[in-house]
Amino acid sequence: MNARRVVVPRRPAAVRRAPVPLGLDGPGSDAEVRALMRRQAGSALVTVAAVVAVLVALPLLTAEGDWLVVTLAVQPLWVVLAVLQLRRAERVERER
Repeated sequence: MNARRVVVPRRPAAVRRAPVPLGLDGPGSDAEVRALMRRQAGSALVTVAAVVAVLVALPLLTAEGDWLVVTLAVQPLWVVLAVLQLRRAERVERER
């Protein structure tokens, strides 16, 4: 009889991290994490306000149906807003 051997790939061992105690005033403390989240939320709200402003102004800019403005100006504007948001979020992370 011909025995077949099946080789099952092993999963990498899980990395166990020590739990971070909350409520301390050191780095990674609950208060610091909340402050970081508050600053990031404020930064995100600035981006949301810019997106809403563009969406509100868009019909005014294209009153005559100039779709060239929509196709050539708006898409790069979304990319610029996304890059600016990413940079602000990273700056907030570095400043903590």
